[in-house]
Amino acid sequence: MKQLIFRYTIFLLILCSSALTSCNKFVDAGSPKNELTTDKVFADSTGAAAAVTGIYISLQGNSTGITVPGGLSADEISTTRQGAETEFFAGNVKPANTLNAALWAVIYQQLYQTNACIEGIIASPGLSAVQQERLSAEARFVRACLLFNLVNLYGPVPLVTMTDYRISRSLPRAAVSEVYGLILDDLTYAQSRLSPHSPDTRRANYYAATALLARVYLYNKQYAAAAAEASKVIGSGSFRLMDEPDQVFLATSRESIWRLVPVVNGRETWEASLFVPSSSGAVPPFVLSDKLLADLAPTDKRRLQWTATNTVSGRAYPYPYKYKKVFSSGAPSENYVVLRLAEQYLIRAEARANTGDMAGAVSDLNSIRKRANAALYSGTSAGLPEAIAQEKRKEFFCESAHRWFDLKRTGRADAVLGVVKTGWKPTAALFPIPQTELDVNAALAQNPGY
Repeated sequence: MKQLIFRYTIFLLILCSSALTSCNKFVDAGSPKNELTTDKVFADSTGAAAAVTGIYISLQGNSTGITVPGGLSADEISTTRQGAETEFFAGNVKPANTLNAALWAVIYQQLYQTNACIEGIIASPGLSAVQQERLSAEARFVRACLLFNLVNLYGPVPLVTMTDYRISRSLPRAAVSEVYGLILDDLTYAQSRLSPHSPDTRRANYYAATALLARVYLYNKQYAAAAAEASKVIGSGSFRLMDEPDQVFLATSRESIWRLVPVVNGRETWEASLFVPSSSGAVPPFVLSDKLLADLAPTDKRRLQWTATNTVSGRAYPYPYKYKKVFSSGAPSENYVVLRLAEQYLIRAEARANTGDMAGAVSDLNSIRKRANAALYSGTSAGLPEAIAQEKRKEFFCESAHRWFDLKRTGRADAVLGVVKTGWKPTAALFPIPQTELDVNAALAQNPGY
């Protein structure tokens, strides 16, 4: 168990200080800077772009970091080990939980790094107005992503938009509506200043901002706006659904709207490192739920290509197998996909179903089912919302806490998780504010139920 905790905490805490030296392999922007507050870093476009690149490096840990606690907290996976992870599975995360504390700390450290980039870019006399806007747009997109995860994990959170620790260390929790307000401001800023004609999916781009806007509008029940933004991505011609599920997470995937490139020498994705057992005879640390596996038909390509099973001492242990390579000897063949086209189809399907466009919703739903070799939907309009929700579950299991967030935003967490988790309480829908944070900031209040 200690080895698993160590491995999980290491990737969760991977920040620019440990990985920045590798980033010049994925963008020609020079070496990222880890002294983000110095004037020299932002003296020219090369240094400023490299500083922003450093943010992408540090995001590798955070993006994977919400997958495990989200999957355990929902109804996707269980753990075969004992320790901090079991509290997420039980729906009983303690304020002193070390992994929860690490998750909070990493996101806020990355938020600080992003704010430092925004401040440095704006104040730089060596950048043109166009360069300032483009780089600020990238950083503000990333800030929106971080805030989105924070508000969906913890509810009201301190809204840190500066690097002055004398102020940020004593901030109270901001209302959820206020956090979403800044998320929308950041995304609309990024969308208006990033070009749709040169989408480098390794960096924040116009379509990444548009795709996340579609999700944010959906979460806030602004269905017409969600459908409109998703349509911009789907209709752009810049992306397409890959023919096979196994192609989705490859570095060459045309489905990726925004992806993070592995930067640690010899290592592919942290996702594979977490989920793929060390050998065919090893018990996986995380096992897929029986219900999820049963809901994936035997002929569903997602079951065939995105799950695998180790049999140990006569017992079968199915595990997530979306990312397959732990190590590499050359250029990474898999990238960590944060935003992909399939989500936009399902966002638009849900939005259309909620605005009365049932034919359009069915068309979008069946676009995903067709790729999976699943039966096309031919049911009633009344059954369509549940069909879309189940398709989202099958398509995005063990990806960036999609299922965990979906259960909560649709008000289904109690009904679903109350059946599968003994002692489930509605207050478990939000993780606790880490005790370490409460101890140093008297302005923070704990979430109800803890």
